[in-house]
Amino acid sequence: MLSDNSQKISHGKLRALIADDSRIVRATLTKHLGDLFEFAEAHDGEEAWDSLLRDEDIALLITDLTMPRLDGYGLLRRMRASKAQRLREMPVVVVSGADELDERRLAREAGATDLITKGMATTRLVSRLDLLAQLVIAQREYQTVADAAAASGQVAASVSPYVLQSGAERRLGYAIRQQENFALLNLCLSVPDGVDHAGLRRDIEAVLRRILRQTDAVARTGNADFTIVTSNVEPASLSGFASRLCRAATEAAAERHGAGTVVCCGTASLAEYAGAQPPSLHELWDAARRRAIAGLGSGKSGVIGREEESAASAG
Repeated sequence: MLSDNSQKISHGKLRALIADDSRIVRATLTKHLGDLFEFAEAHDGEEAWDSLLRDEDIALLITDLTMPRLDGYGLLRRMRASKAQRLREMPVVVVSGADELDERRLAREAGATDLITKGMATTRLVSRLDLLAQLVIAQREYQTVADAAAASGQVAASVSPYVLQSGAERRLGYAIRQQENFALLNLCLSVPDGVDHAGLRRDIEAVLRRILRQTDAVARTGNADFTIVTSNVEPASLSGFASRLCRAATEAAAERHGAGTVVCCGTASLAEYAGAQPPSLHELWDAARRRAIAGLGSGKSGVIGREEESAASAG
């Protein structure tokens, strides 16, 4: 199966910076996330800023909000206003002591990618950060392909994961304000040995772009993961939409590469949170990806949404 940790291993660990004035918090994060990242540490925002300027290998920042000299909000604003593209676009995860709506809003307005609380369960923490690691890896791969395509006069086939993320953040915010639905679909592949993986990914991508509406967006966000962003879709229609994508991708894989490829589509939408605090983009992303991977475990192509996940847990 392509959607495992082999991609991270082949590229080496990503380098992340932890900015927190608490030695205990830094040690705890390093312990729990050491399999995902190689860490640098900073005791306050100014030290973190200096590290970001000096160390161009840093691919992710994990920062506290309340720090001496320069707090997390100030550090975020400085990064997002930087002339350096890598700092403007770098994923930033804010670590908060409380899950407060105002704090989430202020952090996102300053440019945070995601917000986690210090009491979050280890499995959820690892899952959320693993997702960001996969996104960074996919972005690096995309940029390599895009640079090669530009050099040869070709056009890259799909949008960058960061372009998808940026657009999805805006669309999610709009959907919440307008009380419309918003959904993420994660299409995961399990591919038999001997199949041309690169060719299969190109074929699946072509199928997705042909089927999706002009208002939808798709990007490859993992070694064998495609993420689709769609909005203003009725909750009752989401499963049928995902089924069409899944079926078309399965048929394309069988026609061009033989039988055996399993295609599962995990879905997550705003409609699941009716009456509750709206989720972040990465919470939706995490749910859709978790469901897709769980579906692959069955060995059968299909759609896994909230209902299917609940039924599987109950069984």
